[in-house]
Amino acid sequence: MIEDITLKGCIEFAVATEELGVKIYSKLAAKFANIKDITHIFTQLAEDEQVHRQQFVEMLKKTLAVEGISSSPEKHEYLKAMSLSEFFSHYSGPFQDVDKIQNRNDALQKALEFEKATLGFYRAVEETLGKHEPLNQIIEVEKDHVIVLMKALLVEGSKFRSLQDVWP
Repeated sequence: MIEDITLKGCIEFAVATEELGVKIYSKLAAKFANIKDITHIFTQLAEDEQVHRQQFVEMLKKTLAVEGISSSPEKHEYLKAMSLSEFFSHYSGPFQDVDKIQNRNDALQKALEFEKATLGFYRAVEETLGKHEPLNQIIEVEKDHVIVLMKALLVEGSKFRSLQDVWP
């Protein structure tokens, strides 16, 4: 959970979240190395999360510590609430022990929930801060992650081709 509801605090939380994503997805790619399409998805997710981490680090370098990021207590509480996902916990979240994930569907489902939680938090940051182009780009990629994971879950054994896949 985010404790410091400042722009700097939100970006630091986003950096930590992306680092968690890189770690999780890299482990899952290795764990499911015998399933080529799943390995490909988790490898790509890890690479994307690394890029996002770097984008947030660059944002952080340009950000001064600001006491508050919104004039509204409601927005402050909304942003704090959106950071309350178990998926953001390094210690007690569902990814704390990747070795306990036994099958592709469990891995994909947990990844989908993580991406949805991340997307929800970033949208809350955007709603609180206003439009910010680098953040908007990250949100668009996170939405693509949700779609890729959902497609992989719905069509077991199907070959992942690209984000441009269309529904049958």
